[in-house]
Amino acid sequence: MDTYGREEVSRGAVFLVGVLTMHIIGEQDGEEEDRLDPLSDLIPAVIRKLPGFELADPAQVPMVTGVLMAAAMGMDTVTWRDQFGTIPAKEALVHNFVLWLLADLFDSLVEQPGATDLLMRETFNSMAVDSG
Repeated sequence: MDTYGREEVSRGAVFLVGVLTMHIIGEQDGEEEDRLDPLSDLIPAVIRKLPGFELADPAQVPMVTGVLMAAAMGMDTVTWRDQFGTIPAKEALVHNFVLWLLADLFDSLVEQPGATDLLMRETFNSMAVDSG
């Protein structure tokens, strides 16, 4: 936070929501009827769990839902969110809760605790290689 500032850390959370959503959608093998549909299953399940976080401001739910939908449609979540201006602190907090829920879901789907951590490390390592 000290190095990059709150805004960039917030944008990073939005980026990670996109990465993790795409991996959850892509991770599902098996019968078609067993798959989570992003728009009718995944996004509503995540949004329904947000009230369980005492600090989650309900006024931020439309924006975080939009980020999830952008991710589910294969869009760049940071670019999509940037069109609405700076991410306020209350919204950034809710993106972090969404990220937490998605991480828990991903670990469960692949039946490997810590799978999200490995995925994020791979993502950051590939970004470091790409940039330099």
